[in-house]
Order: sequence, then C-alpha cells, then structure tokens
Amino acid sequence: MAHQITEVSLAWEVILINNNSTDNTVQVGRQEWQKYAASAPLRVIDAPTPGLSAAREKGIEEAAYDFLIFCDDDNWLAPGYVQKAYELLQAHPRVAAIGGNNLGVYEAAPPDWLPFFAHSYAIGSQGEREFQLLDGYRYVVGAGMAFKKQAYYAVKEKGFGFYLTDRIGNKVIGGGDVELCFCFKLAGYDIAYSSELTLQHYMPAARMTKQYLIKMWHQYSQSWLVFEAYKVLLDKRQGEEVLSEAYWRSIALKRLSDKPSTLPRYIYHKLRGNIIYYLAKDADILYNAFLLRNTSKLIRIIRELQHKVTYE
Repeated sequence: MAHQITEVSLAWEVILINNNSTDNTVQVGRQEWQKYAASAPLRVIDAPTPGLSAAREKGIEEAAYDFLIFCDDDNWLAPGYVQKAYELLQAHPRVAAIGGNNLGVYEAAPPDWLPFFAHSYAIGSQGEREFQLLDGYRYVVGAGMAFKKQAYYAVKEKGFGFYLTDRIGNKVIGGGDVELCFCFKLAGYDIAYSSELTLQHYMPAARMTKQYLIKMWHQYSQSWLVFEAYKVLLDKRQGEEVLSEAYWRSIALKRLSDKPSTLPRYIYHKLRGNIIYYLAKDADILYNAFLLRNTSKLIRIIRELQHKVTYE
C-alpha cells in the first residue's frame, strides 16, 4: 500500500485491522509504515471479534471515505490500484463493487493441479474484457474488491444481514464476498470487472496442499446452501415450490442420483487421489446430502430474503 501512486488531490487512508491478534502485528505495521513516504495516513483499529468478516465490517465502519478496498495481508496491490479503483467507481454510478486480475505469487512451486482450482484461491482474471459488468451469479472475490460504502449501507438499510462469516481461525469456510456481491445485485446494483486492477496474491506452501484444498471444499456446504437461496431470488423464482421442503428434497435426490454412469470414474479417481477429477463431484455429493438435512433452513433463508426484495 505504501507504494501507491495517486493524484495529489486524492485523499485516502490505510486502516489496519488488529483482529484479535496475539502477535506484534500492530507494532510491526506501524514501524513498517514509518519507513515509507506514503501520502496516506495509517490508522490501526482494534476488532476483538475474531474472523475475516468481523474485521472487514469494522474497517467499513471506521473508514473516512466512501470508496473502499479490501486488501488482505497477503495481497500486494499494483502501484496504480487505489487511483484506478477510485476512477472506475466514480465513473460508474450503478457499480457497487469491482474486481480485477489477481496474480498468484508462490512460496514454493505450485502443484500441477492448482490452475484447475485457482478461483478457490482468489487467483486469476475475474472477467474476459477490459471492462465488464458481471451478470447472473458472477461475482468478484474479496481480495482486492473495491466497493462503495454508500452501497454497502444501502444494502444494510434494506434489511440484509449476512449469513456467512468467512474465515475464523483455522476454519477455512468462506463465501462472505460472494454473499456481499449477491446482496448488491438484489439491491439493484452492478458488479464489475476491470483488467486495469491487478494485484499479487501470495500463496504460502501450507495452502497449496491437497489436504487444505479438500478441507476448504468440504466446508463449503453451508455456504452453498446460502448461495442456493440467493440464486432463487436472483432468478426471480417466486413460485410456491421454492418454499416446499419436498421440492428441495427432490432436487437434492435428483442431483445425488444423476448420471450414475459417472460413479465408477469418480470412485476410480478418488481412490488414486486424482483431485482434479473427483473433488467437484465429492463436494457436490456432500452439499446435496447437507441440503437433504437442511431444507427447512434453506426455506427460512429464502423467506427472509423475499421480505427484503421488491421486484420491479
């Protein structure tokens, strides 16, 4: 952040969230910032509630300006990131959030399967064109997300509360960034991609293991249940069937029994640890089994969201 190049007229700040840390994060952060002739002040804010979502919520609350960027401790923003994010958000009134191209930087040589799961690690381009509105279920990841504080609070004023909490300690369950984008869309805002926003996302060796990836995907079931509810609203499905437990059980059972001819291949690759070929099916089985047990929870979330959304 200290290497950002901005116009003199652009006032900005850096907020470092001390999220219940037990090390010397605060001291190191302040000492490091003093080494640079940065044009922005650094503020350290305590957020005692653990978890990524709690830290981001506190940062939003404390921010002095309307345009914000989520920059995690393993994100290295390109020097023009702050300036370009400001220009893009200023130029597009209906865009609530925008993301760019996240380049992976690795502590050790990445395994050959990593490119197939790059998006799970918030790595890669989030669009195909220079500037692009992301339709449907497309979203931008939290790493490097630039967004409008005004839009965030407009969503909150409509009654949207967040069901997902993102990472807490060693729990790698996520999805808070996806949920935020879905909330913006339901509130009538756009989500966008710009190739002019680039950052480097550092990957420690400990995250680039099959065990970590499997744990991450296996813990997504709760997140996917929440996404299922949002997709009902994004699709503007309002029929009574979406409020029927029997309807969702039938969907889960159909998914679990769909294409039985693929089962031998799934078992074959799982036994051999070929994660590229089996993990998506593995997670799909776990999710739909989870859905079978939690149809009432899904319907409750759909009902709550329906009360917050008015279709034009």
